Amino acid sequence: MMPNQDYPTYNGIVPSWADIKVSITPEGGSILDTADIIGIKTSEKVEVGKKRGASGGRVTARTTGSVDYECSMTLTQDGLKRYKQALMENAPERGNQLLISLVHHDITIQFTPPGTTEIYELKIKGCRYMGASQDFKEGNDVNSAEVALDCIEIVEIIDGKEVVCL
Repeated sequence: MMPNQDYPTYNGIVPSWADIKVSITPEGGSILDTADIIGIKTSEKVEVGKKRGASGGRVTARTTGSVDYECSMTLTQDGLKRYKQALMENAPERGNQLLISLVHHDITIQFTPPGTTEIYELKIKGCRYMGASQDFKEGNDVNSAEVALDCIEIVEIIDGKEVVCL
């Protein structure tokens, strides 16, 4: 019987969260290498314009389009504090307030599955902190915060080249 190949594996082992290293680099600030990230979500979508023909409205051509990126990360309460402290280092001031949402930063995600030498890398460029949603609840789970980010570009590094949607 043939093995099930519906889900790819690397030498029989798939990468997990334990294999991932995440570093956050605020513009002009210290690198924040955090173990307090619970998760990161990214998405990218290309929207194209369409030229329709006079007969039946069939698509006859399309534009190159534009890409939209979305990103968020979930942090522990300690991680959220360290993340904000890293942004505070170069945040502009307004009176006695620090405007952390104006500090640009990059997020680099790297992982190497066990048993391989391949390095997988994803860079989220030009991020800005857009706010956080706190999650305090009864139980044994760690208190966490969902951080909304606005980013300029998400690139995957493959063979030394930055691969993007558009």
